[in-house]
Amino acid sequence: MLEKLVESALRYKFLVLIAFAVVAFLGWRAVITVPVDAFPDVTPTQVNIYTESPGLAAEDVEQLLTFPIESGMAGLPSVEEIRSVSLFGLSYVAVYFSDDMDIYFARRLVMERLQEVADRIPEGYGTPEMGPNTSGLGQVFWYTLERADEQLNAAITDADLRTIHDWNVRLILRTAPGVDDVMSWGGQEKQYQVVIDPLQLIKYDLSYTDIMKIIEANNRQVGGQYINQGSEQFLVRGLGLVEDLHDLGGMVVKVEDGTPVFLRDVAEIAEGAGLRFGAVTRDGKEVVLGMALSRIGENAANVVEAVKEKTSIVEDSLPDGVKLRPVYDRTELVDKAVWTAVKALIEGSLLVALVLFLFLGELRSSLVVISALPLAMLIAFIFMGQTGLSANLMSLAGLAVGIGMMVDGAVVMVENAFRIMAERKASGEEVNRTQAVLAAAREVANPIAFAILIIIVVFIPLFALEGLEGKLFKPMALNISFAMAGSLVLTLTLIPVLAALILKPKEERDTWLVRVIKNRYLPFLTWSLDNKKPVVATAGALLLFSLALFPFLGKEFMPQLQEGSIMWRVTSIPSTSLEQSIQVSKDIENALTQFPEVSTTV
Repeated sequence: MLEKLVESALRYKFLVLIAFAVVAFLGWRAVITVPVDAFPDVTPTQVNIYTESPGLAAEDVEQLLTFPIESGMAGLPSVEEIRSVSLFGLSYVAVYFSDDMDIYFARRLVMERLQEVADRIPEGYGTPEMGPNTSGLGQVFWYTLERADEQLNAAITDADLRTIHDWNVRLILRTAPGVDDVMSWGGQEKQYQVVIDPLQLIKYDLSYTDIMKIIEANNRQVGGQYINQGSEQFLVRGLGLVEDLHDLGGMVVKVEDGTPVFLRDVAEIAEGAGLRFGAVTRDGKEVVLGMALSRIGENAANVVEAVKEKTSIVEDSLPDGVKLRPVYDRTELVDKAVWTAVKALIEGSLLVALVLFLFLGELRSSLVVISALPLAMLIAFIFMGQTGLSANLMSLAGLAVGIGMMVDGAVVMVENAFRIMAERKASGEEVNRTQAVLAAAREVANPIAFAILIIIVVFIPLFALEGLEGKLFKPMALNISFAMAGSLVLTLTLIPVLAALILKPKEERDTWLVRVIKNRYLPFLTWSLDNKKPVVATAGALLLFSLALFPFLGKEFMPQLQEGSIMWRVTSIPSTSLEQSIQVSKDIENALTQFPEVSTTV
């Protein structure tokens, strides 16, 4: 079968060249379109559910919110695990599905079940909502919204920054392709606060419930159908939404003896900030932090570029005295990680080319063999695009590991073809290059196929890994397998065609490097054959010594990356107030910014 494949390729040389030109084009297209990231996404298929209930204690959150949601999600198909955290005023439930479950189908199942769960939660205790459709690697772009000058723009409050971000910046950035959501951190949420005077309630015989119902009833829009005036028709609208403090204070809460009692008579009305449980500081100043989240399956580099394009629109819409400053850009990490792998690929390819030329000693043979290297990589990228793999440190490492193995079959095929041509020329026969290559292929096609298949089989145990380990190491094993399968196809089709077209019959002789190595190696080989037992004993001792050193090697699950950033954290007693925590953060940031190497601290 393999011999017939080689024979067909040699018979239709032009078609083979055209076919692999198309493969090269498709491979290059895959290179520029395949998703790019720093690491493979090891996040399991999960759906997060959040329920806010301001002021509710953690014990009550667990009983009234978390437990009903957990019990409701337990019956969903393919659910492997459900985890939850109950905090003051917040319930968090994570539903983990099997890895083969489609994330969008899982979210639809959760959404359907949430409609049933909502009926089990007491009225007024919050509504459960699904979290953004992102993963652990979804935080692709961080930025801060801050005052351009703390002294000149002191009139811009933290509440103003948060309002600008929530109702301007966030809405614009969410339109960027690939962005699932934009999170807001820090600042203060602007509120219209009604501080009721209990003595006035007693005076006018009112209750807190009465005031709340009146405020709710007087802050709404209603429709009144339409009326006809002559030949025209006019819509009737009841405009009742509160626009400012005056509208709120002008609500009538009661009428006594024909005299209206307004809300401002029984309460103090003012703008204020809502209760908060966290803050963000940068370089010793309080700011608002925004975080763009990439949707699952999106190209992180493309998402960041799309967000950057939208930031130019945001900057034009910001009021004077407010600026947007980037904090974290995923493309910096992605570029460093990918360049590390690409650099290894380039260096490895150049070394392979150099070694081939030094050992083969013939430029044409070296060119034929080296042609298999980029084409095998392009074939691997085609399969990466079809299987949804991203170009990351692990998947590209698979190509780097397999660089030398990709040309093994081509070296054997070309060297054997060159040998047969040289032998036929030395015997005085007329050398038909196509027939010589076909004869060489018949001799080595099966051994080459078996050798490459054995290399692929070696990585089968990695395909059996599941969970976190499988998601981390499978891309490397898949990419090596793709590249080796591509090299096998190239060795049996394109390489024989190029050898028949490019190689020229010459006298076969060793290069100077091979001669030098042989002069050193042959005496050592002879001595080893004469002293078999000492050689085997030495090899066994070295093996045992290496195994004994294994426990002393360092072990880490993830490689260390030099991102140029240091994460620091201050741990204080649980009862520390937010104001004290903010002040400590500012003091630390001010101290760190004194170092000339530090560009910014958040």
